[in-house]
Amino acid sequence: MREPAKNNFSYLFGGLLLLFLLPPSLRLYLGAAVEVDVTRVSLLVGFSLFSMISVWSLYQNRWIFYFGLVIALLDIAIAVAALFFHSFIWELCAAVSVILFAVLSCFIAGRHVFSFRDTNANSLIGAICVYLLLGLIWAMVYVVFILLWPQGAFQGLAFDGKSSQFDNILYFSFVTLTTAGYGDITPLNPLLRTVAYFEMITGQFYMAILVSGLVAHFIGLRIAR
Repeated sequence: MREPAKNNFSYLFGGLLLLFLLPPSLRLYLGAAVEVDVTRVSLLVGFSLFSMISVWSLYQNRWIFYFGLVIALLDIAIAVAALFFHSFIWELCAAVSVILFAVLSCFIAGRHVFSFRDTNANSLIGAICVYLLLGLIWAMVYVVFILLWPQGAFQGLAFDGKSSQFDNILYFSFVTLTTAGYGDITPLNPLLRTVAYFEMITGQFYMAILVSGLVAHFIGLRIAR
């Protein structure tokens, strides 16, 4: 078993920030209706950089690292195919591949964070990464629903094929994860509503388990001293 590199979750955090900031930055500087082709190219660049940067956080095991690298390269290849062929199947495969890579990264980071062996800056960054990855995973699940039911998924979003809504879906995911529930975007599909409240439950349980684990670890260290 290979020990994780020091501050390895900084790579993952940097990749996530890059991925999250790119779509709203395009919308800010290119206008409210960002052309689909421009957004697809930018998201391809964002997902590619996110995958290649984040894969360096999978240092705990050599085979997991190689597996993550293969998924990242596959993710990029599928995203390129979806960009050029504009096929429903390729776009669906691209969304699923991103989900797989995010789940793997979330598992690796979560296993390190919830071991509570070392409560340091790297562990805290890892805990933030797990939370951000949860929001990304649910957002990509919503993207899958939108691909399957584009007109009956959300109220408050217009899927006219002329603009991208990825940043809005990501916004809805984190609003749901934090249970803020502003109400400007609401799910219409009954199954999608079920997925949304499962995300709320996940966000609440994550914070509860994380805080209780950190408190227990801190008390254990005090007693040991």
